[in-house]
Amino acid sequence: MKTGVIPRLVLCVFTAGILMTHQAMAEEPKFQNRSVTEWLRDFDSENPTPQQFSITADAIRQIGTNSLPLLIDYLSEARNELFLKERNAWRENQATNDAPSPRPACSRFEALAALDALGSEAAGALPALEKMLDENPPDPQVLYVVARMGPIGAPLLNKCLTSTNKFLRLEAQVCFELIQDHSEVLYPHIPVGPDAPSFQKRTCEFNVKILQASLKIYTAEHPGNFSADSNSYYPPPSVLPK
Repeated sequence: MKTGVIPRLVLCVFTAGILMTHQAMAEEPKFQNRSVTEWLRDFDSENPTPQQFSITADAIRQIGTNSLPLLIDYLSEARNELFLKERNAWRENQATNDAPSPRPACSRFEALAALDALGSEAAGALPALEKMLDENPPDPQVLYVVARMGPIGAPLLNKCLTSTNKFLRLEAQVCFELIQDHSEVLYPHIPVGPDAPSFQKRTCEFNVKILQASLKIYTAEHPGNFSADSNSYYPPPSVLPK
């Protein structure tokens, strides 16, 4: 091969990659002249406000199922591994550099927040969400998002009730309890608007429910460790007042 052919070939491939990236961004569905990618970044910006969460969630609902291909890609393990590498590099940089740098956005969190906003319209992402349950450990937000889809997510929740993973069994059970009780954690009284509880806040409350259920099971299995006379007794956790 002649000298210079390889560099030219590399340059052509690199240029083609840039053009494909620009084309993909241009083809993304938009709302108010902003692409899905641009809206998603608002979910994981520095200190997002409830109003910002609400505006972004509404934008995703306006875009609707057209956003699903990108959201499903954002859920992928490859995307998450890339984020973890970027986060580790960012942490090292923060420890050695006096000048703070922007925190890398978590594409998986952005996608889950968007699917939460879509509700039942996010059904097309169920296979990708189910695949995430095989990860170790599974993301605790996944089944919450599945529960938010309503009846269409029930088969996956039922499947998790008999999972070999005890955490998934417990989480699915809590999801069904929230559905049965029509809990504010799953069905906020104010579903939209600046006063609506954000995905981040609701999933934190969901985690508290999981911890409470886990403690209840442990207490039943080890009653001696949680008697009033035991030195290891601790009162059960409670949700912080709003």
